Amino acid sequence: MSKANLVSGIADADTQIANLEEQVASLEAQSLDDVTVAQSVIASVEASEMIWSGVVSDLLAVTPMDIYYVSYSGNEDGSVTVNGFGDSYVSVSGLIDALSGEKNFIDAFVPSTAMSSSEVGDMASFSLNFTYSESVADIEEPVEVDVPVTDSEVVVDETIVQ
Repeated sequence: MSKANLVSGIADADTQIANLEEQVASLEAQSLDDVTVAQSVIASVEASEMIWSGVVSDLLAVTPMDIYYVSYSGNEDGSVTVNGFGDSYVSVSGLIDALSGEKNFIDAFVPSTAMSSSEVGDMASFSLNFTYSESVADIEEPVEVDVPVTDSEVVVDETIVQ
């Protein structure tokens, strides 16, 4: 009788273990889905992120010496508005030519210029619009991350490897 009760208890324990293993597998799969979604969101945010210090550095690198910036304004889509001064209208024209020769500066356009006088002399004030786009060479490839699932399994590219 005691042996029969023990065998019955072992069978119940085995059933409970099997149910718990199924629950663990289900939770691991759900966790894997959450990790995959989180990685996708992170990759999307990083891909669309605009590094404004890089935009300003690139702009300053191609700016002629006779152009002086007063303000910068940018949007998430890469559109930028810059206000500044040049020594003359020719200086502003040189800035447009410099930007037009660069692959990252798209549709450089000066909607307004005006001559102004100061103690230093006459200067051309301007407003400049352009769209900044990072080149394909500057964009980093996404990094693959191995996510441990159990002691003997690792997820690689959403495939379970044992």
